[in-house]
Amino acid sequence: MRKIFKDINEHYDVFELENGMRLYVIQKVDYQSSVFYLGFPFGSFDLVQEVDGELKRFPSGVAHFLEHKLFENPGGIDIMQSFSHLSCNVNAFTSYNETVYYFNSSKKALQKPLNLLLDFVQNLSITEASVEKEKGIITQELRMYKQMPEQRLMAETYHSLYANHPVRLDIGGTEESVNDTTMEDLMDAYRFNYHPSNSIMVCVTPLNPDLIHRLVKANQDQKSFEPRRAIKRLLDEEPKAVVRPFHQFEMDIQASKLTYSFKLDDYSEDHKLNIKNEWQYRLFLELVFSPTNPAYEQWMESNRIAEYFGYEVEVNREYGFVMFYGENEDEHDFVDLIRSSLDEDLNKFKEAFDLLKRRYYAQMLRSFDDQDDYAITLLRSEFSGVEMMDSIAILKSIQFEEILHLGKELLNKPTALVKMTGLRKLD
Repeated sequence: MRKIFKDINEHYDVFELENGMRLYVIQKVDYQSSVFYLGFPFGSFDLVQEVDGELKRFPSGVAHFLEHKLFENPGGIDIMQSFSHLSCNVNAFTSYNETVYYFNSSKKALQKPLNLLLDFVQNLSITEASVEKEKGIITQELRMYKQMPEQRLMAETYHSLYANHPVRLDIGGTEESVNDTTMEDLMDAYRFNYHPSNSIMVCVTPLNPDLIHRLVKANQDQKSFEPRRAIKRLLDEEPKAVVRPFHQFEMDIQASKLTYSFKLDDYSEDHKLNIKNEWQYRLFLELVFSPTNPAYEQWMESNRIAEYFGYEVEVNREYGFVMFYGENEDEHDFVDLIRSSLDEDLNKFKEAFDLLKRRYYAQMLRSFDDQDDYAITLLRSEFSGVEMMDSIAILKSIQFEEILHLGKELLNKPTALVKMTGLRKLD
C-alpha cells in the first residue's frame, strides 16, 4: 500500500509481513545512503503491564537494560564491530515510550547488515553472569548522569511535579532498581514486548521499496515466533497537586539554575487533541518568551535572564507540563518575570502569529529531507496512531484567538520551583 501526501509531494510504501511486522519504506532516489530503524513500543514508562489479563511488574530501567543486553551476541561476536566491517554505523536508544535499533549504510548491498540487525534484535541470549556484569556498567552510567547539572535539574523538577508517574524516574532506572533486575525480568520483558507484530521497521533509501520488502521478508520467513500476547500499559493515578512546590539543592556550578513548572491536567485520550494543545502552548510561549517579544532584550540587558533560558512543553495521553528554565540568583524575580509575562495582553503579538506558524511549518517540511528525522517521526507517529500529516494539519488550523487565554489559564495551574545553587564554601 502506498501513502501519498500530494500537498508536500511525499509518499511512502507500507508492507505487513505474515508475522505482523510492519515495514515502511520511504524512497528518496537522490540519496546516497540508507537508514533502517527497528522499533518496539516498550520504553521506560512500561513498568506495570497487563499481559494476557495478568499483571506483570518490572523494575524501573528494564527497557534500557534490555537494550544493552541485546547487543551481546551469544557467539561472542561484537555486534558493533560486525556492522563496522560492513561499513555501517549501528546504535540504539530507549525513550519513555519506545526502544529503537538502527543502522545506516552508503552501500547498495543491504542484505547482510539488514540480516544482522534483525537477527541480533530477534535473538536474546543472556546468562546470570552477563546480567550481573551489566549492572555495574549501567550504574556507572547513572552516576555519570547525576553529575551533569542540567540532567540533575530536570530530574529534580520531575520529582517535584510527579508523585506516581514514571516520568519522575530516569530512563535507565535507579541504582537500586538496576541491581534488583533479574534475568527473568529481562526475559519476560523481551518475550512480552519484542514480538514482530509489536514492531515497526522504517527504511529511508534510494532503493526500490519492493526490493527492501523482499529482503526483510526473506529474513523473517526463516524464523518462527511464539504467539503474540495482548499487552496494556497500566499507570497509577496521578494527583493534580505537585509533590514539592519548592525544592533547592547544591551542585558544583558557578551560577544558580532554576526551573519553574506548571503541572497540566488538560491532557486527553484523544492524541490529536493533545497535539493541538501542545501546538497552542508552543505558539503562545514562543510569542511571549523569545526575541519576538520586544521585552526579551530588556530581560537580557537587566540580567533577569541569560543565554541559558527557555521553555519546554509536553502534552500527551498521560501527563502534561510547561517548564521554564534559566539562570537567576533571585528565584522570586524569575517567578515574577514568568507570571507577569503570562498575564500580558497577547493582542500586540497578533502580526507575529502567522509568521511564527509559517516558520514552524517550514521546519516540519525540512524534516522530510533529513533521513533520521523522517524515520523517527514516522515510527513514533505510527506507534501513537496519528499520521505524520495530522500534526501539520493541526498546526495550520490553529487560530490566534485560540491561544489568547492560555497565559491566564496557566496562572491557575499548580507550580513547582526548583533551584540548583553552587556549593557553599566552608569557613
